[in-house]
Amino acid sequence: MTVDREWLSVALTDALECLTEAIERLEDERLDAEEILLEDVANVYAKLNFAVNTAETGPKAIDTTDHDQLISWPECMPFDREFVED
Repeated sequence: MTVDREWLSVALTDALECLTEAIERLEDERLDAEEILLEDVANVYAKLNFAVNTAETGPKAIDTTDHDQLISWPECMPFDREFVED
């Protein structure tokens, strides 16, 4: 795999900004923590998935890949893609 270093940096910076915003929102006691978890943190995961899924193809992936595939759990990650309860 050849990673587009500059693109990966841009994509990870976007994820970092999203995470920073989630933390800032969490510090606001008036906001619902569950909502932040389910919406903001889910958005961070989508942005991290996007970074991995587009690392090799770079920005052209936006025009050539289905949106759901861009943000889905990356195939190359070693973790199971399905949640299994004990």
